[in-house]
Amino acid sequence: MDVQIWYAIFSTLLGGALGAFRHLGEIRTIGMLQSRFESMPSAFDRCFVLPSGPDAKAKNWRTTKEPKNMAKFSQMWNEFICSMRMEDLISNRDRNLLLLPSFPIDESKVQWPLFLLASKIPAALNMAKEFKGKDDAELRKIIGRDKYTYAAIRDFYYKLKHIVCFLLEDEDDKKIVEDVYGATNESLDKKVFLKNFNVCAMPLLAVKLEKLLEILMAEQRDDKAFKNQITIALQDIMEIIILDVVMIDDKSSLEGDLKNNQITNKYYKKQSFRKINTSDVKSEYWSEKVNRLHLLLTVKESATDVPQNSEARRRITFFANSLFMNMRSASKVSNMRSFKSFWDESRQFEAEFGLNFVQGEEDSCYSMLKIVLISELNHPSLHAPLKNMNSP
Repeated sequence: MDVQIWYAIFSTLLGGALGAFRHLGEIRTIGMLQSRFESMPSAFDRCFVLPSGPDAKAKNWRTTKEPKNMAKFSQMWNEFICSMRMEDLISNRDRNLLLLPSFPIDESKVQWPLFLLASKIPAALNMAKEFKGKDDAELRKIIGRDKYTYAAIRDFYYKLKHIVCFLLEDEDDKKIVEDVYGATNESLDKKVFLKNFNVCAMPLLAVKLEKLLEILMAEQRDDKAFKNQITIALQDIMEIIILDVVMIDDKSSLEGDLKNNQITNKYYKKQSFRKINTSDVKSEYWSEKVNRLHLLLTVKESATDVPQNSEARRRITFFANSLFMNMRSASKVSNMRSFKSFWDESRQFEAEFGLNFVQGEEDSCYSMLKIVLISELNHPSLHAPLKNMNSP
């Protein structure tokens, strides 16, 4: 009896130590995944992407600060999330919040899924509305406490510019947008953003931006009416920026004030934002960006509430743990032993058909013929009676 007790204690301590060194089950909740997600692309690069060059050393995700294959990780992660949606473990909304951008602009930067950035933009807008200070460093310190809030603001800021510039056909209109972003960046660099811009008006600007995104997401049949709605929404946004957000002081000689005044004069010089490009606005590339911005602006759920299904949460944490576990690297294909698979004759005609096979009507005959040929090659004795029956 004493031996069994001491054996149980020893095995518990040894198993705990080995599990800790091998990183088994480090991520047990979605909240813990949130803090480790930044390292997942590097862990994926170590586990699945072969090192380049014949003399390349083994990669270690613990010493790699920036991922090098963000596009491959995004593709693999999105396939994993879509597979759970196919099994109806998550809803469409959860799927959209869990997906990574399919077209990462910079593969050296970590792309964040929306469920980690959820509620960050509305929270930042409330902070800006209630902020009473005049020091840019203090506002940056408040926002910089949460890296996900900073990442959400940065993601929204640059993707919005990308979308607006795509919608505008007139180069003068694009120049106005470029000047607005240039004045904003210059104010941020010189730490005079709070002097040149009224952050209390940001929630009102967010309402107009949400309206523009909803117009872009809606189904439109009349292209002319669609363009008019976009023009009105862009003009409303520009009016809010000029009248409420930008602060121009006639008595001041600040360079930022002069530049903001120039933007105002350019906008009122002619009727702006009349020429709208809607050629590819409904394509997968632009629809993904618009949907992402809309979710960033509107979702107020906590990151720990997505996904709601317990089985989906278990699979996500298990997948994350599998990337961080210390496992032996796979050997080269040339060194692997060959093997053969044998079919049970009584189950030879049972086959599993995927969704693409069921939906594809054009290739159904070819796929069925391929299955018959494979079966004939593996079991010629069973197909011989059929040939004899058909022969004269």
